[in-house]
Amino acid sequence: MECHRTVSSVVLVLVLVLLLRWPALSSASVPVSRTITVDSKGGGDFRSIQSAVNLIPDGNRQWVRIHVRAGGYREKVTIPKTKGYTLLEGEGHSSTEIYFDDHAHGSTDGLMRRGADAMLTHETATFSVYADDFVARDVAFTNTHNRVNKSHVTQALAALVGGDRIAFHRCAFNGFEDTLCDNTGRHYFRECFIKGGVDFIFGYARSIYDGCTLVSTIPSWYGRRRAGWVTAHARRHAGDPGGFVFKGGELRGTGRQYLGRAWNKYATVVYYHVNMSSVVVPQGWAPWYAGNNTNDVLFAEVGCTGPGSDMARRVPWEKHLSKAEVKKFVDMSCFIDDGWLSKQP
Repeated sequence: MECHRTVSSVVLVLVLVLLLRWPALSSASVPVSRTITVDSKGGGDFRSIQSAVNLIPDGNRQWVRIHVRAGGYREKVTIPKTKGYTLLEGEGHSSTEIYFDDHAHGSTDGLMRRGADAMLTHETATFSVYADDFVARDVAFTNTHNRVNKSHVTQALAALVGGDRIAFHRCAFNGFEDTLCDNTGRHYFRECFIKGGVDFIFGYARSIYDGCTLVSTIPSWYGRRRAGWVTAHARRHAGDPGGFVFKGGELRGTGRQYLGRAWNKYATVVYYHVNMSSVVVPQGWAPWYAGNNTNDVLFAEVGCTGPGSDMARRVPWEKHLSKAEVKKFVDMSCFIDDGWLSKQP
């Protein structure tokens, strides 16, 4: 009888464990049609990531996984607009890294003529995605150009995100100036690390950064001369969708940082329950291209913590949102998700 009770107890525990795990097991219900493996050491289908991307047919409508084994991949990778439904999967952002060192350069005349000696900012990205319906997990995207010498920094993108319905999970974006071009579309970043010093998250997109860690890498000598800016949002018109929303997570690092500056007069950035270290300057925000016309700039902080969250000396034009206004930004279904996230693998 005692043995029977023991067996029954074990079965009950196993059933409970399975029931508790069932939501996690059933959440990945969207299948992938095939997996392509990339291994820099030659143990996969390809040695380069771009070669795997090129194999995906134009007009693709079924999810294809590109599994990138641990290692460093020195290449520029582009997901063109014609190759949607791509899942890029690494083995951890500390193990799988795509890196390159392009940077914006050239004279004004050279840039106008598009000569061989010129490179525009968007062309410097180590990783670019223009396709809709893209997911990346556990990968680091790095631009190494400004890593050592910060005496003459210039734009050097780690990633450019230019499609719609895009999600990054547990990825890292490493750079200094213009690290992440969050350009256009609806994007979701979950538990990502984003490192930089100057405008290191910028663009026009409508994005939620959920539980992400923002790391200022401004050296102390640079910080004595001036501060950096975490964000530079570029919303142009009142009716344009767009805004960067940071939910949870933290802002830390070295040097001094403004929370953001207004690239255009309708720039929109909200920090919600973010833990802020003392890297944040007391003023919090800068008007930049909005100049003296900051009435339409929507910069706000809600329920943030840490020594950098003290709002006593913030700029007077920072917005104070009602509960209904806050919900429009922090509620996933209100701001970015009409069901597309549940359709990703």
